[in-house]
Amino acid sequence: MNLHFDIRDIFRCVRLGWSGKKIWVGLLGLVAAWAGYSALLLIAHVRAGSGDMWQRYGLFPGAAIGEFDLPGTGLHILGMVFALAVVFVTTSMMCKITFQQLRGDEFYSVGDACRFASARWKTVLFGPVAVLALFALFVVGGVVIGWIAGWIPSVGEIVFALCFIPIFFAALLAVFIGLVFVVAVIMSPAIVGTEGVDILDVVIQSFSLTWSQPWRLVLYAVWMIFAVWVGLMMLGALTMGAIGLIAWACGLFMDVKLANLFYVASHYLLFVPEKWDDLFASLPVPGTPSGAEVWGGGILGVMLIVITGIVVAYVQATYASGLSLMYVVLRHRKDDENLLARDDDLEVVSEEASDNTDSETA
Repeated sequence: MNLHFDIRDIFRCVRLGWSGKKIWVGLLGLVAAWAGYSALLLIAHVRAGSGDMWQRYGLFPGAAIGEFDLPGTGLHILGMVFALAVVFVTTSMMCKITFQQLRGDEFYSVGDACRFASARWKTVLFGPVAVLALFALFVVGGVVIGWIAGWIPSVGEIVFALCFIPIFFAALLAVFIGLVFVVAVIMSPAIVGTEGVDILDVVIQSFSLTWSQPWRLVLYAVWMIFAVWVGLMMLGALTMGAIGLIAWACGLFMDVKLANLFYVASHYLLFVPEKWDDLFASLPVPGTPSGAEVWGGGILGVMLIVITGIVVAYVQATYASGLSLMYVVLRHRKDDENLLARDDDLEVVSEEASDNTDSETA
């Protein structure tokens, strides 16, 4: 794919996001994140004596706000961390698929992306953690300096005042590292997905992007978020229109049965859109559902959840595609390097060397 290597390329993420492979990866990630988070949260609710959350909140026990003890709070936090980690890894898989797509490799499969993720998931997750650890080191150093200055009477205050300029520049560097951490969190899936690098390279590229391309980074990110929003609005409108068409066409003969099915199905959703009721204006008011309609409505509710998952996965795929485009363009601007023209043999050798290193470490 020919790129301009400027902001004009970013909006292509709307089209690149509409990929069956990326949406499938997103759906798998959503299911894994939901399953892990819900299981841990359900255990926390059971420990808190509210084991009926599954019956009350159905497929989304996370919709319930509970008060947990320390182990329960730990389970809740662990569930959120697990879900976030899954999103990070699946985003890097989408970035890898997008990168191969930009290079003209339309045969790069979901299985290939899974194998890539199994070898690179630690880099995606611990690249930002390494930057955070560096930031924490500076913060702890500041705390230690304050403790020493407060512990030594009289002399401590004077020494602190004399050393304030170095302390100030160290704090200034810490603030910059905090900004680098934000960049690492945002860009690490794209850095790993496009180059297959290690943790140190993620840290280096995050520092380099923050230092040399700050205004482009912000501008491209804002433009990419706008593009993702446009894609969401387009797909959302098409999805709502499709459901409205089904309600009108099938409702000509199903009548109140269809109204009852959608009424039951709506109770399985975590939320319903504002215009939800307008979609079924052609249907009569729902009555008391029969046994078959209750079962059918439950199945329909699951189908609607899947459709919602497809929309969410498309948003994630569009976001990942935008990240890949951003990184490719920024690397070209920063280092005058076209990552799309990189030799495949070099990339394969790099990945095999990294895999061998991981195996020897294990």
